[in-house]
Amino acid sequence: MLKKFILLLTLVSLVVLAGCSSKSDKLTIDSFISAFDENGISVDKDNKPFFALIGASDGVTFVDDDKVVIYIYDSEKDLKKAREDYSVTKDWPSNGRFLIEAYNQDVIDIFNGVK
Repeated sequence: MLKKFILLLTLVSLVVLAGCSSKSDKLTIDSFISAFDENGISVDKDNKPFFALIGASDGVTFVDDDKVVIYIYDSEKDLKKAREDYSVTKDWPSNGRFLIEAYNQDVIDIFNGVK
């Protein structure tokens, strides 16, 4: 009986943990680069912005019609803290743990469409 209870408890724990993972855990910078490539916008992921200036852990800069920067945070919690600490970021769109500095609505729509 005890073995069945332990097995059931383990199974329930695994289901709960699997349900707690968020979509942002699955998103990578490559997800965004692929989305922009599919829309005819080339991104060089080696072109880095000064991401540490706004508390990000990494980022990529590219030019469409205007300069576009995607900042990467270690977690959504870190991104939320950066929004509190750096007022310049408050109006920039976010997607999971990613933040974009862009003013072209087409670019923002591509960014927001990444799932």
